[in-house]
Amino acid sequence: MSAEQTQEENVPVIYIGKKPLIRYVMAAMAIILNEAPKKLKISARGRAISRAVDVAEVLRTRYLPGIIDVEDIKIGTDEIRNPQDPNRIDRVSTIEITLIKKRDIVPTEAKSS
Repeated sequence: MSAEQTQEENVPVIYIGKKPLIRYVMAAMAIILNEAPKKLKISARGRAISRAVDVAEVLRTRYLPGIIDVEDIKIGTDEIRNPQDPNRIDRVSTIEITLIKKRDIVPTEAKSS
């Protein structure tokens, strides 16, 4: 296994669903502040794709401007077996947004010293 594959496995992922936007933003902030990863992935499919984009943009422009940026965006399609009709396969769009930390967050008490 290469170093790049090992590094990719250690990237935290936030899966976006139906919860309010701010919950995902706060979860991302907690991961960024507590675990201090170099990268963070935001993953969603179907109707949650727009919420995933909103989470990435709120983090990038309001909460952590100049600290994180979008490194990569991957889009695709998952094929899912329909629970009501097992013979039918539905296709659902997916997105994976990778955010990268450009610089570290400086604590406020460290600035004043």
